[in-house]
Order: sequence, then C-alpha cells, then structure tokens
Amino acid sequence: MQARKTRVLIVEDSETVAMLQIRLLENSGYDVRHAETGAEGLRLAAEWVPDILVLDITLPDMDGLDILKKIQMSRPETRPDVLVLSGHDDPEITFASLRQGAQDFIRKPFHHEEYLLRISAIERLRTYRRFNDALQTQLEGDLRKLSRYFSKDLIHAILDGSIAADPGGEITTATFLMFDLRSSTAIAEQMGPQVFFQFLSSFFADISDLIYSCNGAINKFTGDGYLVTFGLRDYSEAATMNAIQCALKIRDHIAMYNELRPENLKEPIGFGIGITTGEVFAGNIGTVHKLEYTILGDAVNLSARLEAMTKRAHVDVLLDQTTRRIAGDKIAVKRLRTTAIRGKSEPVEIFFLAGLKST
Repeated sequence: MQARKTRVLIVEDSETVAMLQIRLLENSGYDVRHAETGAEGLRLAAEWVPDILVLDITLPDMDGLDILKKIQMSRPETRPDVLVLSGHDDPEITFASLRQGAQDFIRKPFHHEEYLLRISAIERLRTYRRFNDALQTQLEGDLRKLSRYFSKDLIHAILDGSIAADPGGEITTATFLMFDLRSSTAIAEQMGPQVFFQFLSSFFADISDLIYSCNGAINKFTGDGYLVTFGLRDYSEAATMNAIQCALKIRDHIAMYNELRPENLKEPIGFGIGITTGEVFAGNIGTVHKLEYTILGDAVNLSARLEAMTKRAHVDVLLDQTTRRIAGDKIAVKRLRTTAIRGKSEPVEIFFLAGLKST
C-alpha cells in the first residue's frame, strides 16, 4: 500500500509566488493545493486537512495572524503545522507569528533550497511528534494494564530506577491497611460461580477506586481482600490519615451497598480492616531467575492480625497504637484492650476507629 503524500496548502494572493511554491513542492513529491484568499484557505484547511500550511501574512481579505489564531483553535489531530511567509522586514511580525503558534517563518524573496529545507524540517518534526504521541498512547495503555497486577507506585519506581532489578531493598516506613470481605464462601454458594465472579469484580472495582482516591496503592490481592500501602515510597503522617479516611470511606460505601444490595444477596456484606504503621523491608526477594517485589515486617503482619481480630471484637476497623498516636485528636476511637498478639513479645494496645472528630 502506497503511503499518502504529505499535503501542503498554500495560502498566497500573489499568483507568481504561489506558482513558484507549487512547482517546487510538486517536484519534491508533495501533494499541493492553493488558496488565493484567507477565507478560501480556512475552508480548504477544514475540508482537505493539510499537514502543512504555508501562509502569507498579508492577504486581501484577512490578516494572516487572524487566520493563524483560527488554525490553532482547530482540533489537534486535524491542525496543520504552519510556515509563515512575509515580505516585511519588521521582526515584530516574526515574533507575533511564532507566538501565535507558527512552526517557522521565512521572508520573501526566498531561496528555493532554503524554502524546501524549511518545509522538510517541519515535515520531519511533525512525523517525530506523531510517533512520540503514538508511543505515549501505547505506554499509557501498557501502564493501565500493568496497574491491574501491580500498584502504580511500584510500577513508576521500577521504571524510574528507584527499585533495582536485583535482589535487595530498603527499610522504609508506611501505613498498611488490610481489608477482608467476610463470608465470601457463603456468598459464592448463594450466587453460583459465574454470578459470584461478576459480583466480586464489580464490588472490588468500587473498593479499588476508593483506595486510589485516598492515594493508596494495592500491594497484594488476597483473594477476599487487599493489602494496601500508604506512603510506602515517600512516607509522611498525611499518609496515615489517608489510610484512616480510606477505611471510613469503605465503611460508608459498604453501608450504602447493603441498603441497596441485590435480591440474590440474602445477608448484608461484612468486612474487616486492620490498620498499622511502622518500618518494613520493601524490595526484591528471589533469585536471578525470578524476583518478587514484596513487603516484609512486623507492621504488615500486625495489620493482618488486627483484621482477623475484628471478627472476635465484633467491630469493622481496628488500629494499632502507632497509627492512633499519629492521628492524635483528629479521630474518635475506643480503646478496646491491651492484648497479646501471636508473634509479638510485647502486649499491643488496640483501638476501634469510630470516625473523624468534628473540627
């Protein structure tokens, strides 16, 4: 299939100058059309959709700068690149043309070779720009696909080199939110596998949106829930508050969902959340043949323990003492007890998250 020729529209009221340009361009393999007035040029630009517009700045019916403004208001995918021609020596005309979006400027009378070189340069830049736009679109699509499997902060850290492609990692601080959907096995039995899959996909899509809206990153999908990190790559106390607000949004969302739940869902949906803050190891575990980016540490394990304890405590969100201390008087909590946690030598203070305190 033969490639389409580059289209060049010449807007020029001088027949002599126009014919010279047409001859030069057609001999160089361009597809050329000519308009004698600004109005005709705008019509052809809209109907024919040229790649390059060679615009005389002085026309009998319109000012060239006004035409340039109208061209720049057209859709980017149909907007031509503009080479402005002028017989004036006033540099302000050159500056005004470039400020209005022209790619280049050339004075009359022009040298034939210089004219063709400038046209060729505009053509190459246009090709490079379209190629870059296509690559950017492809990259954005690839990142969207990857974000279904990896957290966005992890993807960007790998791409910018913050995370090396070798075994190893770093000690970092973050807040962790472990979310679990209750009674998923019973729900699956009620709905059947196909309907349950559709329900789970829709439900978790909504929860994921809430997580990302609070600047959280899903680190791991646990089958019935998520391990979510806040501030893993750049921690501040604001990340802890983001996690708390995320838990409260999930609570409100599920409460509303239960009020409007479908008929095939007999019982209200239950859930549990454990939130902790602390130092962990974040990095690559494995061998030269296979690596997995993972998070290891007491804070992660404790978030899972707290999430499990919500069942016995008959509450939905539990915090550890570090998270509660960071949040301070911004939240309303109820201290449940100081208890021993499996795997921890010291007793742990546990708090139920009631909500945010009114300012």
